[in-house]
Amino acid sequence: MNRRLIMIVLTGILMLTAGWPAVHAADWGVGGGVAVAPDYIGSDDYEAAPLPFFTVDFDNHMNIHVVGNRVKANLIPHPTFKGGFVGEYIGERDDVDNDKVDDLEDVDTSFMMGGFLGIEYPTEDYGRWSARVETMWDVADGNDGQLTRVAAGWGTGFLQTMRIGLEGFAGFGDGDFMSSYFGIDGRDARRSGLDTYDADSGIYEVGLNANYTWNFTGAWNLHVIGGISQLVGDADDDSPVVDEGSETQAVGGVMITYHF
Repeated sequence: MNRRLIMIVLTGILMLTAGWPAVHAADWGVGGGVAVAPDYIGSDDYEAAPLPFFTVDFDNHMNIHVVGNRVKANLIPHPTFKGGFVGEYIGERDDVDNDKVDDLEDVDTSFMMGGFLGIEYPTEDYGRWSARVETMWDVADGNDGQLTRVAAGWGTGFLQTMRIGLEGFAGFGDGDFMSSYFGIDGRDARRSGLDTYDADSGIYEVGLNANYTWNFTGAWNLHVIGGISQLVGDADDDSPVVDEGSETQAVGGVMITYHF
């Protein structure tokens, strides 16, 4: 199934790009920084991670953005309507700080791949509004699941050199995704001492992301990002995995980037 999904995604990209006229990159961005995030989904222990940054914005509104563990490529040359490829990296759950969760069977690294559809609507006085829905499937045999996310955001510039943005989101996981991160079968219960738990498909998180950008000199920018989410449904603290950690998940990071 993973090979078939990859072929569908690649075929779709080729079909969309086959008829594109020649386009030119209007802006390139490179950089990086460091982020702090839970060492597994549902943990209350945090670890540092690299925060890469790479963007290409074309003059026909298409773009490719790589920020942290996510990549998104808008393949629709339109100022308002957006759609294309989205991918997300989820690190393995292995050798974590919590001893009981560490005794559970490892969840291998997952590479989620899929697509998104959305809109962006700039206004003269009230900033830029956006909304999207994205769906991804694991193609690396990590969680073997499907993740769907809906989000709506707003952003605006101020003082000529600064910009802020906010985005609310909700995530839905299918049965395989939920079982991988929040469920405990009989074998895991015996290994860890935690109770068995059946995590069914459903909404598992709601949250808010924020970002701040400061163009402090020429082509150089400072980015500060942060987010907080609440695990809900079968991913709340009824899950022994989450009960060992926290329902509240936070992330944060700082990057320096150069645009040319």
